[in-house]
Amino acid sequence: MQGTGKGTDGRYIRLQSFEGGWHRNARGNRDHVNTQSSVTFAYADGVIGSFNPVSANHSIAVDPHVIPKKGKVHIESVGERWADDRGSAIQNYHIDNFLGAGKAVVTAWTKGEVNGTQRRVKYLGE
Repeated sequence: MQGTGKGTDGRYIRLQSFEGGWHRNARGNRDHVNTQSSVTFAYADGVIGSFNPVSANHSIAVDPHVIPKKGKVHIESVGERWADDRGSAIQNYHIDNFLGAGKAVVTAWTKGEVNGTQRRVKYLGE
């Protein structure tokens, strides 16, 4: 977990601190911390993205070189979303749509698929 997750009790948990930096996989993406014994977690009130608080069915993570921070987009068959976050694996035209947590989320996203998980995106401004 690189950021914030949700525990089985419904509470948010975030990565608080660690030592030794990140290990990078063959593609150059961070996949785990180098010194796992140094990792600490803390409970959080919610999910904070790079630009704004993140909420289900509202927030997306983007490459800010493509979609500016806090930018608004319309995603085909999904609706309007706001660029509240970014991530190390989010590059170019890749978007992560934050739907929340749980199996119901996976079902909602895959129901009515249009060309796999590829959707048309229109930038609407800030």
